[in-house]
Amino acid sequence: MSAPTTQGAAGWQRLERRRRALLAAPIVVPVSMAGAFAVLKRLLGPRRGYNAGFALYWVGWCFGFPLWVLGPRRLLHLLREGTRPSPADLALLAVPVAGAATTELAPNRQAIDAKAAAVMVATAAVNAVGEELLWRGSYLDWFPDDLWRGAAWPWLGFTVWHLAPQVILPSRRGRVKFLIGAGLVGAASARVAWTTRSLRWTLLAHVLTDACGVRATLYRLGRRDAGPPPPPG
Repeated sequence: MSAPTTQGAAGWQRLERRRRALLAAPIVVPVSMAGAFAVLKRLLGPRRGYNAGFALYWVGWCFGFPLWVLGPRRLLHLLREGTRPSPADLALLAVPVAGAATTELAPNRQAIDAKAAAVMVATAAVNAVGEELLWRGSYLDWFPDDLWRGAAWPWLGFTVWHLAPQVILPSRRGRVKFLIGAGLVGAASARVAWTTRSLRWTLLAHVLTDACGVRATLYRLGRRDAGPPPPPG
């Protein structure tokens, strides 16, 4: 009896550690990444530090952390399953896509060449998938019946996280306005993910929105005609 009991207790402890880590992430991610961006800026310079900071965010927090918390099977389930969103929810998801297309993509479309387009699409795909897994899917899977812990709390973390990259590059719209915009976009995604129990639709809208970031892409490529970009996401 002692071996199964010990194994059961160890398994419970592992789950409890993951639950606690998940609940702490909306505080730990913004704070840790703000510190990382500051250090990387000093070590690598602004542009390289900016790119390295996002690489760290994607590898460590967006993919590594959800994989540890959920495992690959549960992550894939979130990307495949779920119900179709209502027309109202689809309209909510369309707003940030339309906004990004009109304010970022259209005015800067002449600066897009083949290399920039490839970076735009690749960055959008990585960032969108990773952030949906981190800020929506992980919490939806662990707390499916708890609106606060399953949707609202990670939404706050997602919103505040957007301050971290601005340690290097403040948004040209100002930190407060950008934070409000990120919060509104995150709220729409949180609602749709919660109601559909899936990431399929929020992921699509997230990719399309991020793919409109022409200025951010030009900055990543080190082109002089790019002003300070807003952080992706």
